[in-house]
Amino acid sequence: MGLPEERRKSDSRSRAREETGAEGRVRGWSPPPEIRRSAHVSSLQRYRELHRRSVEEPREFWGNIAKEFYWKTPCPGPFLQYNFDVTKGKIFTEWMKGATTNICYNVLDRNVHEKKLGDKVAFYW
Repeated sequence: MGLPEERRKSDSRSRAREETGAEGRVRGWSPPPEIRRSAHVSSLQRYRELHRRSVEEPREFWGNIAKEFYWKTPCPGPFLQYNFDVTKGKIFTEWMKGATTNICYNVLDRNVHEKKLGDKVAFYW
């Protein structure tokens, strides 16, 4: 698959799917339908919806994502606390304070053992 520039050189079909911005730079690339059907985020419209929710409803959005992970120690207090208003005190963000997990387990082991995906390619380059 490669980078958009590499695909453009080797695959004429890619050219039809690319958007070119000012200065002739590639701004986006749409994957083939067979890839989109199985993608976690299947379209730019879906991406924008997810992004909107992450900004407008951060506790709910990221809380739902966190439920998909293995937690050695669940978050004992509020999932998310923040202050971005300097008139209300120090600027800060705290995510899942006090929670612990094992990222290697969440990324690899869980997918191999629990989801039985050990014979699948994890990453295409």
